[in-house]
Amino acid sequence: MVEFRIASKSDNLGLLELTSSVSMEGNISLRIDRNPDFFKILQLRGKSLVIIAEENQKIIGAVCASLQNCYIDGKLYPVQYVGDFKVLKSYRNKGVGMKLLSVLAAKLYELDFDLVFFNFSKGNKKPVSFSKNKSEYTNFENIGSFTVYQFIGKQFKWSNPDYTIELSEISEELIEFIGAKYQRYDLRTPITNIQLEGTSIYTIYYKGTLIGAMSIIDTMPIKQNVVIKVSWKLNLMLKLLNVVNPIFGFSKMPTLNQPVKMIYIKYLAINLSEKKALKLLIDHARNIAYNKSYSFVSIGCHEKDPLQKHFSKILKFTFSSIGMLTSLKNNQNLIDKVKSGIPYEDFSLV
Repeated sequence: MVEFRIASKSDNLGLLELTSSVSMEGNISLRIDRNPDFFKILQLRGKSLVIIAEENQKIIGAVCASLQNCYIDGKLYPVQYVGDFKVLKSYRNKGVGMKLLSVLAAKLYELDFDLVFFNFSKGNKKPVSFSKNKSEYTNFENIGSFTVYQFIGKQFKWSNPDYTIELSEISEELIEFIGAKYQRYDLRTPITNIQLEGTSIYTIYYKGTLIGAMSIIDTMPIKQNVVIKVSWKLNLMLKLLNVVNPIFGFSKMPTLNQPVKMIYIKYLAINLSEKKALKLLIDHARNIAYNKSYSFVSIGCHEKDPLQKHFSKILKFTFSSIGMLTSLKNNQNLIDKVKSGIPYEDFSLV
């Protein structure tokens, strides 16, 4: 008999086994491992709740929700980010996944939460809904697609004598600078010391004046993306790139069933008119990835984010997903505000 309960730290091994057994189906099949501590990344996301499905003391499914205070139209609202929704293949289409979501929904209703965000890989056609009871369902609304740009690491970086890039310490000036640049995004969290802890911050100056900042984080010690399946064309391309990349000074490409080594750009704070500075910062990040023997430096953008138009000429791969949002209190006005704006998601924590 399948039982459902709230997970604890003692369930770490069982959750790691579940995670390594389930991949995200889509145009690219991806598995996200969480070795050595399943709960570590949840601590970075925010106060979290993990619901598990268990049979004969084996975890066969799980779903998580993490609380984040996010800006919507300039005001802060509590948002529950749902993730890590996984069910063993042999238990799918048996109601386990729906029951997991129902148990989680009941808990969120009980705690009087409203907004719930969910993200799933593009190509996954399964519907997502929360059940309030057996006859009433709250459906998620599509708030647009997100693209994770994976820029290939490079040995040589572009330079310009008018610009300097420095590794900087966290300061009130930098927090205010990055926060001001990110005001255009909805679903962003307030930028504080906590958001920047554990990241490397690179600032760029034009003739001595600060014009941009980039925050980079390496999450390989707490999560590992493993590509399980790609098209035969993409697989062939990866193999060919591994032949020619050493010649042209680009990073080695990942292989199937091995962790994809990458760093993430958590924040890229710069005026979009500063095209040269933007190119310099991304080049700098790609060089960092290369020097760490990593394949990529990644950044995620919503489909309406004007930042992504500057990525067209950069050597890269892309991974797409769909953002979904619902209001447990039928607050359609808030959802519409998010849909009309530019949503933000921190893909280093996905």
